[in-house]
Formats: sequence, structure tokens, C-alpha cells
Amino acid sequence: MSSSDRYLKVQIHQQTLVSLIARRQLTAEQLRGLTPTARRALRQILLDSLREEEATGLRH
Repeated sequence: MSSSDRYLKVQIHQQTLVSLIARRQLTAEQLRGLTPTARRALRQILLDSLREEEATGLRH
């Protein structure tokens, strides 16, 4: 297994995740929810981040 194929299971505060996504330090492609609850929360965070970009005109 190459180093690019490794995954690490971590816990992160939701607000920290929101901040990392807002600052484009993490993207949707880099994240994966492991449970249905985590997937729903992640989906909502990502949708909210897109709405925030549209509201502030930050979309590239």
C-alpha cells in the first residue's frame, strides 16, 4: 500500500471542520463519512459552505 492510499480515522470538532473547509484547507474529495449520521452531517456542512460562498461572493 502506498502512502497516498492510507486513510486515518480521526475525530474533529464540527466547527473546526467548518473552518477548514471555509479556508479551503480541506475539500469534499478529501473527506468521507463512515456512518450514515456522519455522512448526513458532512453533507450538510458542505452544502452550508457552498451557500456561504455564494452569499459572500467568494466562489471562484
